[in-house]
Amino acid sequence: PLRCTGDALRAFHTAIRSSPVNTKNQAMKEQAQGTMLKVLTSFKSSEIEQAVNSLDRNGVDLLMKYIYKGFEKPTENSSAILLQWHEKVRVWCSLGSAMLRRVLASALV
Repeated sequence: PLRCTGDALRAFHTAIRSSPVNTKNQAMKEQAQGTMLKVLTSFKSSEIEQAVNSLDRNGVDLLMKYIYKGFEKPTENSSAILLQWHEKVRVWCSLGSAMLRRVLASALV
């Protein structure tokens, strides 16, 4: 198990970066999903926000896809943890939208 915050965060970024998004190989996609689920469930609740905030928009979009895939095939206690990830992503997205609206509004003035 990934015990250290740094180890979990490194594993998280590695899993996001190495995600096989453009492959049609189902086995590869399922292996990546399993790896990501292990990584996501290794985080403590207090560490999730930092991980989400470390991503750019594309990373957050990919993370959300993994979260929904995790809901489709839950493992023991994974749904509760995935809900925490989902909430942090939702907050990230709403803050980003609010910030974008402010930037756009100030550009129009």
